[in-house]
Amino acid sequence: MRFKTFLAIALAAVFFPLHLTAQPGQSPSDCSDTTVGLTPLTEFGANLYQGFPGGLYPGGNNTRPQAHDSAGLQLVVQVLPRDAAGNIDPVNGKVVLLSIGMSNTTQEFSVFKSLADADPEKNPKLVIVDGAQGGQTAATISDSNAAFWSVIDQRLNTGGVTRSQVQAAWIKEASANPNQAFPVHAQILEDQFVTIAGILRGRYPNLVVSYWSSRIYAGYANTTLNPEPYAYESGFSIRWMIERQINGDPALAYDGVNPRVPWISWGPYLWADGLNPRADGLIWECANFQSDGTHPSPSGRMKVANMLVDFFKSDSTTRPWFVDASTTSVHLGTVPPATATLEQNYPNPFNPGTTIEFSIPSAQFVMLKVYNLLGQEVVTLVNGLQTAGVHSVQWNASSLSTGFYFYKMETGKFSQTRKLMLMK
Repeated sequence: MRFKTFLAIALAAVFFPLHLTAQPGQSPSDCSDTTVGLTPLTEFGANLYQGFPGGLYPGGNNTRPQAHDSAGLQLVVQVLPRDAAGNIDPVNGKVVLLSIGMSNTTQEFSVFKSLADADPEKNPKLVIVDGAQGGQTAATISDSNAAFWSVIDQRLNTGGVTRSQVQAAWIKEASANPNQAFPVHAQILEDQFVTIAGILRGRYPNLVVSYWSSRIYAGYANTTLNPEPYAYESGFSIRWMIERQINGDPALAYDGVNPRVPWISWGPYLWADGLNPRADGLIWECANFQSDGTHPSPSGRMKVANMLVDFFKSDSTTRPWFVDASTTSVHLGTVPPATATLEQNYPNPFNPGTTIEFSIPSAQFVMLKVYNLLGQEVVTLVNGLQTAGVHSVQWNASSLSTGFYFYKMETGKFSQTRKLMLMK
């Protein structure tokens, strides 16, 4: 067992002692309901659920459409260390990742926070704040005057950060005691999600990206709080909201001079059909839940926390600000890659020289430029036809001042921007 995993388990045992026995007046969860026979959204194929297609994104796809992914990549270049007033401060500034949600959310995110804060690859400028709170359903927090938002202000203050430093969020919300038939309850929840997204953008002016997850399995539930199929069907609420943003719904505008909400994407998709393994092997055992069959036990919290760590360290729109770039290593290969890629420069921060590597699957024209924070071109590093394979470019910035810069690579069909930091 790796030390990091051992540490995570030990921390979870300290902060979340095991309570598997039923509480007074509450019967144990029904561990016989090991499956409800529903198909994860990620495995629909061409099938429908009550007339609605699956997939996390339009067209039954589980990966972000290229245009939406590119938009997210362009926005994350704005995720930079900021001071308390929101001004860019490469030296003393912070980036805040905030959680929003209910009891399940805070139980899972608090374990994630302990894992991430102990991870040597985590960006030292990143501050993780758990804003989720027990009993705070989507209906409750869709009121901008709810006490929920004031409590978050207190937690930000305790963490030594401000609203202006919040730049990314993970949201996991649900309804309490839903009873409407599908799709009505999921549509109500979708509308509440849109309202919450608007509140987030209004309260946190530098929040540009948000990641949403739906409920875990609820087949073992013994209460009406949020059982199946409602837990499963809440996934459609997120899917529909994201599809509306992709299709240009004005209520979900995330760019331009007056964005209404942050850019919205799926975080990790958490639902699996009990003991019926998902394609990636995910299952939910009765032991992963507390006695109500709804809230996660320590093992269930750890399961979600690990999925969150994997997501934030690997997603193309989270890795640039979640991971400490100085810990990133690049491995060169001799076989041309399947797709074009632009790697994070190394070392980073640097003084005065750094290396930028990119790869292309076939010979093509490549443009690689560096820009300052005002969007002004600093230098052109590559401008011409390049052969297939991995390329390495050295850049000496001795004539420039300390601060953040961006480098952008473009080919005929590929465009990606990353940030780098010169520290003298």
